[in-house]
Amino acid sequence: MSELDIPALICIFVFYALIAAVGAWAVRRTRNQRSEKSSDTIIVGAKDIGLFLGICTVTATWVGGGAINGTAETVYSPYLGLIWCVGTLFFGLSLVIAALFFIKRMREKNYLTVLDPFEKTLGKYFAAFYFCVEAFGGIIFAAAILNALGGTIEVVSGLSRVVAIILSAAIAILYTLFGGIYAVAFTDVIQLFLMLIGLVLVVPFAISNEAVSSISETFATEGGWSGTWDSSIAGPYIDTIFVPLLGGVPVQIVFQRLLAIDTTRNAQIVGVAGGVITTFILIPPILIGAVGASTNWTLTTYLNGTGTSPADLGNEIQILPIVMKYLTPAAVGYIGLGAVTAAVMSSADSAALSFGGEFTRNLYVAVIRPKASSKEIMWAFRISILVFGIASATMAIQVPSIMTLFLLSADFLYVLTFPQFVCSLYLDTNAYGTLVGICLGIIIRIGGGEFLLNIPGPFNYVGGNRFPVKTVAMLTTFLTTVIISRVVKWLFVREYIPSRYDVLKAGFIANGKNSAGSRNPTFESNNVELEGGIDGEQPSTTHHHPLPETIVS
Repeated sequence: MSELDIPALICIFVFYALIAAVGAWAVRRTRNQRSEKSSDTIIVGAKDIGLFLGICTVTATWVGGGAINGTAETVYSPYLGLIWCVGTLFFGLSLVIAALFFIKRMREKNYLTVLDPFEKTLGKYFAAFYFCVEAFGGIIFAAAILNALGGTIEVVSGLSRVVAIILSAAIAILYTLFGGIYAVAFTDVIQLFLMLIGLVLVVPFAISNEAVSSISETFATEGGWSGTWDSSIAGPYIDTIFVPLLGGVPVQIVFQRLLAIDTTRNAQIVGVAGGVITTFILIPPILIGAVGASTNWTLTTYLNGTGTSPADLGNEIQILPIVMKYLTPAAVGYIGLGAVTAAVMSSADSAALSFGGEFTRNLYVAVIRPKASSKEIMWAFRISILVFGIASATMAIQVPSIMTLFLLSADFLYVLTFPQFVCSLYLDTNAYGTLVGICLGIIIRIGGGEFLLNIPGPFNYVGGNRFPVKTVAMLTTFLTTVIISRVVKWLFVREYIPSRYDVLKAGFIANGKNSAGSRNPTFESNNVELEGGIDGEQPSTTHHHPLPETIVS
């Protein structure tokens, strides 16, 4: 471990103290609201978050440390470059898709989590399965951003990466446990502005450093930061675009915020604005990666000016904190450190809150303990949050690559969850089609291996690396679900298959109608009707056992 930088450590602890103070204030605010409003009517906050706060919390949540550090890492890497940076850029646009095509439907149905459509359409056990998929992606996502923060703090301050990860996770989990969405949203405002100031401030100082050549001149040179296109890996490139673009849609951290906005129109505005702002915020990390690729490291104090670059040591993962430390004044580097810390904290707390809400609502109450008391539900929520924090921190400590983790976090959501999310909201599908679709999607996906990790698959697809295995697996899941659902429904409705063989309880009846509105009796039987539906209107559906508002608020 390098020598500790005391001023940097002071800046880190001042930032943590500020966030903890805001989180504590939000906890007190939430407790005051609980005394005034019934927990039966407050599931996603009080649906009173306005445009400004909504845009801040959505943007801060989506711009995690994985996106910031991973973008700089990709641009700087001699084997990748800007051309391979599309994944993180399109990740922001997934917010736009969620806002324009899904949030209105979710609010009309009074759904509170992205798993509610699955539970309503397919039943509680399918929803539990998809919770596992979401949980896996959420833990990887949180691990990626904690990993980014640990590496940044280690380079800039000398503090152990492991200590930084544990400390950051502990603080984010603590105020999330007790403050809910208000603690997360209000801390997001502070974190977003620190993020913007820090990233914007670092760029001009880094570019103007005497050791840095003109980034416009190094853009298209041999080995330059623009990257080189290779048609032999067109398949993974296509997947790199569509995995974050569509895999980032069925994510609870997005809908938890959009459902907490005061009106549907404002929720759509928040989603679109957040997606656009997210994309623009990633411009400074791109420029920082370009600076790293344009630097003569002999003219810096990095490794005592030996001329060895981070890429020579395979250390592309830490290019952003290295640029902050060695190519900017110390004070600017400290502010940049605050920016990365803010990005990580804002995403980690959101991921934890979403995990706790889905676990409690769609697994614990729906499957494990349908008659659990409010006190028991709250303890289940808190324990699940702690488990999430421990799991994500452990993975962050054990797995070094930021960009790989960041993209893998959307992999299973893209292949398995996104097609079923569309089907559950818009199409008349059933458990039989879903089951076959899931199985085929998994087989095709695993059969292609993992290009990012250099893991070969058992199947040799046509075109080799030109084959977009993830996109083909996603389309297979979607088409198979739709086709098999209709075929099976037709067979049951026409009584070619007797209803007694409906082992998945899809609820087919012989008069040609499918009981789509009540395929899962459990979803409705344990529910209580909410007061004041979408935007103050009467609700069109009913919901689960009422949860304490902290869980999904």
